[in-house]
Amino acid sequence: MDAFSTLTGGVRFDKRRFGEDIAVFSSARTPKSNTAPVASAGAALPKALDFFGSHKQERTELAQNTTVEEDTHARTPILTRKDLPEFLARHQLNLRGTDVPLPLASWDDLEERWDVPRWLSANLGAASWREPTPIQRGAVPVMLDRRDLLAGAPTGSGKTLAFLLPVLQLLREHQKGGIRAVIVSPTRELAQQIYEQLQRLAAGQSFRTCLLARAKHTGDGGLKKKNFDVLITTPLRLVHAIEHEELDLRSVEQLVLDEADSLLEQGFLQQTDTILAACSNPNLRKALFSATLPAGVEELARTFMVNECRVIVGLKDAATATVEQRLEFVGSEDGKLHALRSLIQGGIKPPVLLFVQSIDRARELFHELVYDGLHADVIHSERPKAQREGVINAFRRGDIWILICTELMARGIDFKGVNLVINYDFPQSVQSYIHRIGRTGRAGRSGTAVTFFTKEDAPYLKSIVNVMRQSGCDVPEWMLRLPSPSKMARRMLRRAPVERKGVRAAAGSSAIGRRMANRKRDMVLASKRRAEKARKTE
Repeated sequence: MDAFSTLTGGVRFDKRRFGEDIAVFSSARTPKSNTAPVASAGAALPKALDFFGSHKQERTELAQNTTVEEDTHARTPILTRKDLPEFLARHQLNLRGTDVPLPLASWDDLEERWDVPRWLSANLGAASWREPTPIQRGAVPVMLDRRDLLAGAPTGSGKTLAFLLPVLQLLREHQKGGIRAVIVSPTRELAQQIYEQLQRLAAGQSFRTCLLARAKHTGDGGLKKKNFDVLITTPLRLVHAIEHEELDLRSVEQLVLDEADSLLEQGFLQQTDTILAACSNPNLRKALFSATLPAGVEELARTFMVNECRVIVGLKDAATATVEQRLEFVGSEDGKLHALRSLIQGGIKPPVLLFVQSIDRARELFHELVYDGLHADVIHSERPKAQREGVINAFRRGDIWILICTELMARGIDFKGVNLVINYDFPQSVQSYIHRIGRTGRAGRSGTAVTFFTKEDAPYLKSIVNVMRQSGCDVPEWMLRLPSPSKMARRMLRRAPVERKGVRAAAGSSAIGRRMANRKRDMVLASKRRAEKARKTE
């Protein structure tokens, strides 16, 4: 400071104002007792200015202490039983069971409570999964504590990551000796999506994953090698592999049923029983995930689960609050095409998903929309796998504006940016409705769902009205006064849809007249173009 005073002609240096700069050069000296440091301990002397090297040892210790203090301060404290009620209410979590593990306060809990490896935390950050969603907060601890799990959460809430992360953590690394984790989904498209997300989460690791679909599979070798860690498959293909002894499931320790309500229905129930019987490891733990959990499915699940924990987000069988839901009366089948065209002419923002109840109706509606000049396509179970994959990729690229589909695409598939879902045909169950409209409003984004209904659909309207009310939508008073359908009526509707007039037949004479008028117009325009060309030639 004396040298500074001499060189500057007596100008005084404001230590208080430039305290941080002083700390850079004085950090090597140990502060006097009972004297607070002038600046934060985070300041460090640049290597180029450390002429005497005096700061290295003391500065290293100070930096280590500072880093620990800053990290500790930045981390979210681990949740305690005292704070649990307020935490559950804030995240709309409902936990039931014996000694249910405490939910995650943040991703930091993974390292402190279960010693999750750094690569898994790094992959979480790289994939922009910065904060756990409510279902991830509740479900991940249950699986990591090796407990059976029954989990329900709205569509688009992060259920896939909620079971993939614990699966990888419990596997730890690749091992020989057979498949240790099996993930079952009802459709190949959903299985493919799970496979891709698993690859992202396990990036840089040596896990061997097999995607098993129909007669072929993708992965790191043949099934007969039996060196896979994780198997992702559909029920029918897995049962075929079991019956033909293509693989052995006796070493499986984790079994995940995604869209469990579908897998435990009559269509897949027999296959699911076969899969459960093949997974004979005494340490087997089972996890069931779905957006809807009917009472019958829960009762059935309890017959093969042991001391399970139940994790539910929000209200049971309710749609996500980010979806604006509307019901539109169209009178009869004849009015559906008019309502759809009016909706399109009013302005819609692609991409749009349009649901119908059968493959035949999907084909007929496709021809109607293509004739209107719309960029539309159709997907259903009778189209070859290569065509279905091509349609999905085109829809994701934006080449297709409107995708007409059956229940095949109602479950689990995550299309980024779907703004509108149209239920051209009234859904056959509450669960179908929730899954359909869940293709929009995903991951916190907003979306709209429009459901057409006719006079034939009116007896079942109250079931959908109840879902809308629970989700916070505005519902007209007259709809709230409608009678609820009987249990027998709901069961019959699930088994067989309402018989409807064909889409082409419903288009009727108005469509024929419109086409004739368009053809006449085209002929007139062509005649004018020929006459104009002839004049120019002369």
